[in-house]
Amino acid sequence: MSKAAPDTDALIGRRRGRPPADAASAVPEERVLHLAFECFAESGYEGTTVRDLAKRLGVSHNLINVRFGSKADLWRKAVDWRVAKFGAPVFTVFARHDLDPESRLRLLVHRFCGWAAENPSFIGISHAEGRRSTWRLDYLVALYIHPFKQSLDALFAEVLAIRPIQQISSSAFMAMLVQGVGFYFASMPMLDALGVGAEADPEAIPRRVAEFADTLLAGLLGPTSNSSKDHPAEAVTVT
Repeated sequence: MSKAAPDTDALIGRRRGRPPADAASAVPEERVLHLAFECFAESGYEGTTVRDLAKRLGVSHNLINVRFGSKADLWRKAVDWRVAKFGAPVFTVFARHDLDPESRLRLLVHRFCGWAAENPSFIGISHAEGRRSTWRLDYLVALYIHPFKQSLDALFAEVLAIRPIQQISSSAFMAMLVQGVGFYFASMPMLDALGVGAEADPEAIPRRVAEFADTLLAGLLGPTSNSSKDHPAEAVTVT
């Protein structure tokens, strides 16, 4: 005779029905923002509802509204949190004036490829929002994409002042990084369908990151035998 399933509501000490009034404040903010970001990346802005998000968190959707504001406010806060938490390794390279411009550029590309491997959900949001003109695209461009492009333009100019460089626009190079390298790491189902899913297994990711970075740098600066030695692949943890 099979044993009856335990009453999970009894185990966690609350009755069935509406979540307790203080449930939203009891859920760590980071957990809410992380789940919100993942939902927006997977289902898109229109396909994500605060009600479904609240259900997954076990809280009232009205309480999420009280704590985080509107759905648009939640989207902005989730994006800002994600960039603040994971963007520093890339953005800080521009300020590495202890390195010469070419070394800074090489480190930037390696760091960006590693960041793309770590943040496939951000690539998903960038891809979804980049195809339409919306307030969300304006937000991403104004706060993150355009400042990054300006810094990359300046770095390209510094490198060009001391050595030849492939004439490619910074926006095109950014597309190769985000929609090329980033899309690869964000597309495990496609890799599985092609029978090459092992290429992006966690153990293989540092090697893939180095391969992408060195290939892009070879196209931009010409082949070199020591780029991997100068900037070895950094350990990444897929989140």
